[in-house]
Amino acid sequence: MSLKQAAMGESVLVVRVNADGSIRRRLQDLGITTGAELTPLSFAEGNMIVRVHDARIAVNDELARTITVTKRPAFAL
Repeated sequence: MSLKQAAMGESVLVVRVNADGSIRRRLQDLGITTGAELTPLSFAEGNMIVRVHDARIAVNDELARTITVTKRPAFAL
């Protein structure tokens, strides 16, 4: 599923970033890389705020569609 489809407050893991060139490098600089944990915090007017590590980042609708994520597995203790 794309990041756009992730539920608010649910942690997801990045599986793939379908962007090229400067956009891909910018996402990498922000910590959005394969294996990164993201948490959508809010949605407004086609944009979303996501938590990446200890930062909050605004991602527009088009860019959110290029980031493929999966639900974070629940581990039993």
